[in-house]
Amino acid sequence: MYKSTIQQIILFIITSIIIFRTGEYMIQINGIKSVLDFVIGLLFFISTILFINYLARLASKIIGLF
Repeated sequence: MYKSTIQQIILFIITSIIIFRTGEYMIQINGIKSVLDFVIGLLFFISTILFINYLARLASKIIGLF
């Protein structure tokens, strides 16, 4: 296994954890009331984009094995 693949797997796991935790927080709040709420929402959407990127790269590597 290549070093880049291991890094992608680690980053995939980290972004999925961030999405899960920030998503839970966003469900609990009623609206953006502070800068912290805005930053958490921003982190959620940025992590989602990175998650999709890592998912696509890992999926292409898995499909390339067959």
